[in-house]
Amino acid sequence: MTANRLLPGSVSVDGGDGSEVVHIREDAADDVFDALGSRTAREILSALYEEPDTASGVADRVDTSLQNASYHIENLVEADLLEVADTWYSAQGREMSVYAPASDTLVLFAADSGQSPSLRSRLAGLLGVLGALGVVSVAVQRLLAGGTPRPGARMRVASERVTQAAENTTEPGVIDRIGHAVTATLQTLPPGVVFFAGGVFVLAMVGAYAWYQS
Repeated sequence: MTANRLLPGSVSVDGGDGSEVVHIREDAADDVFDALGSRTAREILSALYEEPDTASGVADRVDTSLQNASYHIENLVEADLLEVADTWYSAQGREMSVYAPASDTLVLFAADSGQSPSLRSRLAGLLGVLGALGVVSVAVQRLLAGGTPRPGARMRVASERVTQAAENTTEPGVIDRIGHAVTATLQTLPPGVVFFAGGVFVLAMVGAYAWYQS
């Protein structure tokens, strides 16, 4: 259900959830390719993935006419790539639809017909896991960021720690010095970034092991 807002300015609008995975031989792929056949349409979809907007707003952002933007938006909605996520009102009381992506991610893939169901489920599962990891990483960042220094201060702290680690380490080897410097740098990164990077690394290792076993 959409919400109604009066002159929102910069207001967060939620788009669709989940991932859309489409095989190029499916009927749905015809609508997707037709809707994305124009560079302007692709720019509009990309802009709305960055930030939902009205037709006039996104027309200004991609430097096209309102008529052209409205035409491509209509095609993208019919292809289930966009949806009306909100309703805003102008100062004159004119109703304006706010468009957002119908899904978090869009994946088009090609594979042997016998492998399509398996590949589709794997892609959807991977995107779902990455999305969940991102959400948890944001929560970790918000939970632990209370005492985290601001970006400028964080960079100064990182520089100081790397310098100290390189100068004060008692090990004579270059590898040891680099290890101390990397450790000092990691300690200054935002906890959410560290958590997400660690999760991606674990997923990569698990995926590599599964591929090796198969």
